[in-house]
Amino acid sequence: MAGHDKHAAQNSDMGAAFMGLIGGAIFIGAILYGIVLWTNSKFAGHGAEAKHTSALVIEAPTVG
Repeated sequence: MAGHDKHAAQNSDMGAAFMGLIGGAIFIGAILYGIVLWTNSKFAGHGAEAKHTSALVIEAPTVG
């Protein structure tokens, strides 16, 4: 196969492959980070409700 060098074709595509891999990882990471922030904002009020409730303490009867 004259004109086609196997190593030259692999090396020219290697940079684009790594850029796609890194770019895709950053994109997925940004999406996941956004989902975490959105979820935390939705549940932000739930912790405040738990602080205002009082707990009922029941002690075990003493035998004696």
